[in-house]
Amino acid sequence: DVFDGCPFEGGYDLKIGTSERGDKSVEEKSFKLPNYEHSLIVFGGVAGIEECVDADESIKLPGSQSKQLFDMWLNTCPYQGSRTIRTEEAVMISLSQLSATLAKSSRFTAAPKKQITNLEFSDESPSDESSSEEEESNSGSSSEEESE
Repeated sequence: DVFDGCPFEGGYDLKIGTSERGDKSVEEKSFKLPNYEHSLIVFGGVAGIEECVDADESIKLPGSQSKQLFDMWLNTCPYQGSRTIRTEEAVMISLSQLSATLAKSSRFTAAPKKQITNLEFSDESPSDESSSEEEESNSGSSSEEESE
């Protein structure tokens, strides 16, 4: 079971179900996520999470009430313009819509990046990777100029 099989102690503290019937939309100006430590985003197949729930005998809930399994029931593509979106498209659309908001709402903070200092760059001498063409163009003359 995806909910009980969480590898984190305490489980997922933010479970998001994606559905074209979601009661919140990422397009709403007031949209934001609650603070969380471990999140789970669930995508259904072509017919949605509702059909998956109906087919899963271990879930004692009709598919029409699937949103009760989640902290958020979210429409990540409110103006989709077609009846269905392939799952691989839904994943890309949803993550692009949610990535900044997920990062802001996460209680996890990455270690600060170590800054590199005292680097010196010089264009005065060519590197080992420079081609002879690059060396000629850097010296200000080319074979065409010499032949004219």
